[in-house]
Amino acid sequence: MEKFGIGQGIRRHEDFRFLSGKGTYIDDITHDGMVHAVVVRSPHAHAKIVAIEAQSAMAMPGVLLIVTGEDWTREGFGTMPTKSAVQKKIDGTPLNQPPRHALAIDTARYVGEPVALVVAETEMQAVDAAEALDIDYDELDAVVDPVKALAPGAPQLWDDIPGNFCLDFELGDKDGTQAAFASADHVVSLAIENNRVTAVPLETRGAIASYDPETENYLLENATQNVHANRATFAGDVLNIPEEQLHHIAPDVGGGFGAKNSAYGEPALILYAAKRTGRPVKWINQRGESFLSDTHGRGQLSTVELALDKDGTFRALRTSTIGGIGCYCWTVGPFTPSGGAARTQGGPYNFPAMYYSSKVAFTNTAPMDPYRGAGRPEASFQTERIIDYAARTLGFDPVELRRRNLMTPDMLPRKTPMGLDVDSGNFPEVFDRTLAMSDRAGYRARVAASAEKGIRRGFAIAPYMECTGGGPKEFAGVDFGRDGTVTLRVGSQSTGMGHETSMPQILAAELGIDFDRVTYVQGDTEATPIGGGHGGSRNLEVGGNAVLQAAREITAKGKRIAAHLLNSNEDDIDFADGAFKDVKTGQSIAMDDVIEASFETGRLPEAMDPGCLDTGTVYEREIITIPNGCHAAEVEVDPETGAVRVERFWAVDDFGKIINPLLADGQVMGGVAQGLGQALLEEIVYDEDSGQLLTGSLMDYALPRADDLPEMKIAYFEDAPTAKNPLGVKGAGEAGCCGAPPAIVNAVIDALAPDGVRHIEMPLTPEKVWRAIASAR
Repeated sequence: MEKFGIGQGIRRHEDFRFLSGKGTYIDDITHDGMVHAVVVRSPHAHAKIVAIEAQSAMAMPGVLLIVTGEDWTREGFGTMPTKSAVQKKIDGTPLNQPPRHALAIDTARYVGEPVALVVAETEMQAVDAAEALDIDYDELDAVVDPVKALAPGAPQLWDDIPGNFCLDFELGDKDGTQAAFASADHVVSLAIENNRVTAVPLETRGAIASYDPETENYLLENATQNVHANRATFAGDVLNIPEEQLHHIAPDVGGGFGAKNSAYGEPALILYAAKRTGRPVKWINQRGESFLSDTHGRGQLSTVELALDKDGTFRALRTSTIGGIGCYCWTVGPFTPSGGAARTQGGPYNFPAMYYSSKVAFTNTAPMDPYRGAGRPEASFQTERIIDYAARTLGFDPVELRRRNLMTPDMLPRKTPMGLDVDSGNFPEVFDRTLAMSDRAGYRARVAASAEKGIRRGFAIAPYMECTGGGPKEFAGVDFGRDGTVTLRVGSQSTGMGHETSMPQILAAELGIDFDRVTYVQGDTEATPIGGGHGGSRNLEVGGNAVLQAAREITAKGKRIAAHLLNSNEDDIDFADGAFKDVKTGQSIAMDDVIEASFETGRLPEAMDPGCLDTGTVYEREIITIPNGCHAAEVEVDPETGAVRVERFWAVDDFGKIINPLLADGQVMGGVAQGLGQALLEEIVYDEDSGQLLTGSLMDYALPRADDLPEMKIAYFEDAPTAKNPLGVKGAGEAGCCGAPPAIVNAVIDALAPDGVRHIEMPLTPEKVWRAIASAR
C-alpha cells in the first residue's frame, strides 16, 4: 500500500497488464455466435460505380450479408457531418461540405474508399466473397495535388462544388502586416512543404457491434479515442436512433495519435450488419487497408515570409498555405490548414504583426484529420525554417537571431497578433537552459571529430509555442466501496499515455489515500454522462482538473462528516495529508475513517445519506493553455551517401506543473520520435496520374526504428505555472512534434551550410540530401 504525491515519477500502473499480455484490445474480444466483416474498397482514385453484382458472392459458403451503397441509401441512413471549428469562408458563407456516407454512393473518390461490406461466418469466407464481388467501374480523371486541384481545368470531384474549393481563411492583421513588410529593411521568403504523413498506431482500427432485438439497443466495442462524440455521430447522424440506444465502449487502445479520433464509416456499417444478421459482427482493419483508409495528417504547401530590420529585429510574419483534405471534410479536416495552423504562427517570438491565409482543397486522396498537433507542428516548422533561412541568407547567427526576438517575461501576459492568450512563461530562460544542456563548449571538438571521419556535423535550436485543444468540458466520478475500494470514472481517454496512473495519482494525492486502492474506468458511455476522449493534449488540463474538482468536492463533504464525528464546528476543520483536523481542539480523524463512516446512517450528520461521498462533477475549461519549450539537435551527415543520423537531442519543456515526470518524459520522447519520422523518413506519396498510393505498406512507408533515435536529455521548466486551471498544467502530448522537425532539419542545413545548401524539403531522405549536396557543389 503506497501513497504518492503530485510531482512524483510513479511507474505506470497499467504497464504490467500490457507487458504481460493481459491487455484487452479489440481483436482480443470474442462473443458467442460472432461473425466477421470485410470492407470492399475502391481500387480507383476516382470512378463511377456502374454496377455491383453481389448474387454470386452472396451464394458462397458462409456469406450472410452484403451491403452496397444502394442498400445504404435505401435504408435512409444519414451522413457524418464535419465538426470543424472553422465553418465559414472569408466572405461569411458556409464552407463547401459534400455528403459523407459510410459507403461510396455512385462514385468512389479515393483509393481505399469503402464501396461494400461483406459479412460471413469466418473472416476468410468474408475475404473470399469480397474478392468475388463483381464491381463495374467507369474510371475518371483524378487529382491528388491540392494546388493542381484548385487550378482551372482540374478534374472535378463534386458536381456541385466548383473548383474543388472547400474554403478560404485568414487570421491576423493583413494591413498592418503589409505596412510592416513595406517599411522593413529585409524581406525573406521561402516555399515550404509539410509532408503528408499518417499515424500508423501499433494497433489498427477495428470494432465489434452487437444488437439486442428485445431492447432495440446496440453495443459498439471500438478501438477509438472518443466514445461520446462518435456515439453521437453513429446514433444521431447516421442510424437515426437516440444516443441512449447505443452503448459505446473503447477497450484498451494501442495508440491513436489522432487517427482514431474520427468517426469512420466502418463502425456504422457493422452496427447495421449486427441488426440485420442478429449476430455480433467483428471488423478488423488490415495494415495495408489502414494506409489506404486511416486519416492522414500535415500535407500543407506554404509560402512563408519574414520582414526584419538591419539589426535582426522581427517586424512581421506572413504565411499563405494550400492544404488538401481528401474528398470529404471528414470530422475536422478543414480546421488543420486553416485555424489549426494559424493560431500559433510566430511561436514564442515578439512579432508586432502577423497574417495567415489559406485555401483548402478537395483531392482524390485519403481523408485528412488531426495528427498529433493538428496545425501547431506545421506552424512551428514554418516559423523556425524561415528564421533559420533568413539568418543564413542575411548573415545573422541563427542562435542569436532567435534569442534577440523572443518574448520576454515582462511582455506577459499578452495576446499575440493571432489572438492567442499567453499568460505565463519565460522563453529566454527556457532557451538558455536548452543551450546549456547541449554542451556548446564541446561542440567544436565534436565537429572536428566528425570531420576526421569525413562526416559533416550540425546543430540547431528550435523554440516553440503551441496551445491545447479538444472539448472544453470533462466529467470525473468517484465511487467508494464498503470494502475500501475507490472507483474513478473519467470521460477523457488514454490510448497508451498513462492516464490509468496519472489520474488516480491526482485523486490519491488530494484525498491522501493509497494509490493502489483506486480502480480507473474510461472509454465507456455508460460510465460517464459526457466525455471529451483524447485529443489536443487536453487530458490533464480538463480531465485532471475534473478529478481534482471531484476530490475537493469530496473533501468538502468529508469536512461535514468529520465535524459531526469530532463534535466540532465545520468552519474549524482543515484537511491536509489525508486527515481532517480541528484547528482549535487539535482533534483529528483520517480520511479513511470518514469514508467508513459515510456508509453508516448513525454516524452521519442530518441531510447526509449513506454513500454521500460518491461524487460526480463536470469541470469546464475557460481558456486553452499555452505549452511551450525549446528543443535542440545535433546531427551527422555523410556527404557521400546523404545519410543523416541524429546524434543528440535536448528538450526543455514548459508544461506548467508536472504531475508525473516519468509520464511526461514518455510523451516528449514519443513526440520527438514522430517528429524525427516526419523530418527524415515518413511520407505518404500518391501517383500524380493514377492517384494510387505508392507508400501503402511498411516496406514503402519508413517509420523510425529504435536505432534511428538519439540519446535524449529532457528537462522541465516549472517556474511559471499557468493560472488558467487549478492544477497549473499546460498540456504535454504534442510538444515533440512541434520541436523536433525544425530542430533536426535546421541542424542538417547547418551541417551542410559550408556546401551552400540552404533548404531541403522533408523528409530529408539520403537521396534528397545527396542531391542537394551535389546540386550545391
